[in-house]
Amino acid sequence: MSTRPSMSKTEQAVLRAASDPILKQMLEQERVESEAVDTSLLWRLLGYLRHHKGLTALCLLGIVTQATLMTLPAYAIGLAVDVVRTGPGSRQAGRMLDALLGGGAEWISSLFFSAAQAGTARSLIISYGLFILALWVARWFVATAVTYAVQMLGQRIVHDLRMDVYRHLMAMDMGYFHANPVGRLVNRTTFDTQSVSQFFSDAFAQGMLDALFITVLISVMFSLDVPLAGVLVLTFPLLILAGGVYRHVARPAMRTTSAVQSRMNSWLAENISGMRENQIYRMEERRQGEFGALTDALQFSVRRWIQAWGLLRPVMMGLSAIATAVVLWMGYERALSGVVTVGVLLTFLQYTTRLWVPVRNLAEKFNIIQTALTATERIFDVLDTPTSMESAQDASPKLRVERGDISFDEVRFSYPAKPDEQILGGISFEVKAGEMVALVGDTGAGKSTIAHLLSRFYDVDSGHVRIDGRDVREFTLRQLREGIALVPQDVVIFAGTVRDNITLGMPVEEERVLECVRAVCADRFIDRYELGLDHIMDEAGRTLSAGERQLLSFARALIFNPPILILDEATANVDTETELLIQQALERLTRGRTSVVIAHRLSTIREADQILVLRHGEVIERGRHEELLEQSGEYARLYELHMSD
Repeated sequence: MSTRPSMSKTEQAVLRAASDPILKQMLEQERVESEAVDTSLLWRLLGYLRHHKGLTALCLLGIVTQATLMTLPAYAIGLAVDVVRTGPGSRQAGRMLDALLGGGAEWISSLFFSAAQAGTARSLIISYGLFILALWVARWFVATAVTYAVQMLGQRIVHDLRMDVYRHLMAMDMGYFHANPVGRLVNRTTFDTQSVSQFFSDAFAQGMLDALFITVLISVMFSLDVPLAGVLVLTFPLLILAGGVYRHVARPAMRTTSAVQSRMNSWLAENISGMRENQIYRMEERRQGEFGALTDALQFSVRRWIQAWGLLRPVMMGLSAIATAVVLWMGYERALSGVVTVGVLLTFLQYTTRLWVPVRNLAEKFNIIQTALTATERIFDVLDTPTSMESAQDASPKLRVERGDISFDEVRFSYPAKPDEQILGGISFEVKAGEMVALVGDTGAGKSTIAHLLSRFYDVDSGHVRIDGRDVREFTLRQLREGIALVPQDVVIFAGTVRDNITLGMPVEEERVLECVRAVCADRFIDRYELGLDHIMDEAGRTLSAGERQLLSFARALIFNPPILILDEATANVDTETELLIQQALERLTRGRTSVVIAHRLSTIREADQILVLRHGEVIERGRHEELLEQSGEYARLYELHMSD
């Protein structure tokens, strides 16, 4: 994938309308323009058909059948005119039959001309009428079956695509999520895949049907009269040129529209979550203005490709009118001179009129196709972004975290987004199984980074992080993280019941869940719910206090019962009474397992086996609580500040 070096006029106009610096940044980051041509993107998208070969074959068979049935009524009408005028055995009627069926003319003649041979024109017309009625009924049944089958196929493909996107996101490293706002990723998984869904449900089947119908019509028309068919074919390059102009104008606007939608999603998520702050600081009018500016920007980008479509459609209609007029004039002259029959001319006029219907359909679907291809570019941009965090090829799936010994050996690390800013500058320490190590220091000292490296959310730049004497890269990611539980400061509560938030959907016996809940004192508030563990939590657990969230996360960690526990500022935002409960829960939670505690309240780490004091990514002090106080260094200073709060 590549990005354009400068902003388009549409993007510049959108930025002027929105006056949003974040939108400018997102436009630069999201300006995805594939180096692949549309056909390459389309073929890659259609590659998802291989997972549904049977249904795809059924759809193709139905589409071919429907396209063939669509050409026959007009042909039969022209043939009937010639037969009624000249008789079933005439040379003129035979020419039309030979053009369509070749050697099969005698078969269709015996099937449909029996009434004419009986000598009544009315019987002949009735026979043809019944034949045409049978064709329309058959087409209706085939069209109904094709529509259903194609819709099913489209939904299955979009399901596969959504699962691929989500599966890929699940495998991405944390740096990717820091660089990509939630709104952008939600757009990829929902709105962009929905555009692809519209392609399969609205454009794919109808487009194939129209393309096949045009192909069959042109073939039959050339078999009837080459000059008249040539007139129509000569208009196709002009149609292709008009489509190319539309693509050049509309495609950048569609990309900009998608970027603005991503920004709107992010903006809405932020401001709905921050509604309390918006209201208390009286920011309602300002936020309304900001959102109005974003919607104005969205309207402008949409208006741009609507204007392009408004230009394309009249061009298509004008070309169809001119081609029809030329065919009528040439056909009339050729019919007068006896080169073609009246039936052939009538068939041509019907075909000419019918031909522009699928052509206009394809033009209208071109809009959907362009939108889908723009979305496909963005989806494949996600799928083609490699993760920097994968299980090593030589990682052993049998290797598991058992004891919980931890060691950092001269570990240096910088975050990918800021490679020149070193976060850890040669950290070394060891923690024996069952011990507690506490990490203390000012913000930015590298405490959370140590937890990230231990969980292998990132890989070290140099040095080694080892568990049970083995480098963490020797474990598969699944087996490594199975041996670690993380209790963060900001606990995520998922939609669902209390039980689901503790077990995360894993099948766990009721008694085990209750045991863990009681062990961490979470039963103090869960018992207040009428349904207990089956109580359905509000969105994001917004009715829970910070302490209740922490107790739930403790129960969650205890359920999975890993050898290593990481506590990231677990008591930072709780009141004193809740802190006492958490202290009791921590004693039970850390018992018998290796614990890495990132401490904000130093009172929680007095019993730690080892305390590391960090500053600018280096360990400046280490020891137990009493030892560090006696040194009267950085830890003693921090402890005094904490006690004076």
